[in-house]
Parts: sequence; structure tokens; C-alpha cells
Amino acid sequence: MKRIFALIVALILLSSVSGASQTRRPSPPKRTTPSTTFAEKQQAEIRAGREQIAAQIKTLTQFLYLFGGIAKGIETAEQVSRNREESSVGMTAERIEQNKAKLKDSIKNVRVGLEKLESSFRLNPVLQSHYPNLAGVAKLAQTAESQAAASAFDQAGRSLIAAVSKLADALVALR
Repeated sequence: MKRIFALIVALILLSSVSGASQTRRPSPPKRTTPSTTFAEKQQAEIRAGREQIAAQIKTLTQFLYLFGGIAKGIETAEQVSRNREESSVGMTAERIEQNKAKLKDSIKNVRVGLEKLESSFRLNPVLQSHYPNLAGVAKLAQTAESQAAASAFDQAGRSLIAAVSKLADALVALR
């Protein structure tokens, strides 16, 4: 019995010694350097600004592609209607007005998007220095909106093309 008791005590002592040697001491917390520096954050803001301008250019050029066909269709339909000709392009006066209203509304949406782009540059401290390259692009869209309201769709298209040109110049200047 004494032997069994001595064996159990020995096993308990050995297990506590091996258990103590297996515990890990907590390592001191690692000091981390800031993952992004100010310059990296600035570059990320500039990259985001470039992406915003590029997205507006894409949207506006796609719109202009469609705008040209729609404006031409409205012009042709009005001419057919005025001359009272029978043609496959002839539309009712009501349909022509609906198309004009949709086109005017689309130009308004373009203007709103360009105003948001301008304000995002104007209000962002990193992008403020690049704002002068972009300033006035919403004004061009506003001019296009006024021209479309007067049914001068050709002139409205030219104003929107000028806006795309200004956006492209701003994109090149933003480095």
C-alpha cells in the first residue's frame, strides 16, 4: 500500500512539473506601426476621385450615344408630323412630347450627378486642390438642360460633349 501511495504521489508531482513546463508565458503585445500613412491615405483619396470622374465620363458618353439617336428620332418625328406625312417614324404629338420629357429628365439627372461630383471634390480636403479643374462641369450640364427645355437638343448635346471634355481634362490633371 505504501508503494502504491508513493507511486501516486510521484505521478502527481511529475504531472505538475510537466504541466508547469508546458504553460506559455504571455508574450508582450507586439507594437504595430500604423498600417497606412498619411501619404497612402491621400493617394487612396485621389484614386477614388479619379474613379469618380472616370465613372461620370463613362456614364455621360453612354448617355450621349443614346441621346443622339433619340434626339434625331424626335426631330424626324416632328418633321413628319409637321408635314403630315405618312411614315414609319411618325409618332403622335403626345408620344413626341413624352419622349422630349424623358430626355429632359435624363439631362436633369446628368446635371445632378455632375453637381454631386463637383461638391465631393469641393468638400474633400485632399481633392480641393483639384477642384478648379472640375469646376463648371455642372454648369455645362445646366446649360444643356436649359437648351433641351427650349427643344434645342443639338445644342444640348454639344454642351454635354463639352462637359465630357472638361471631365477628361480634369482626369488627366488628377495625378
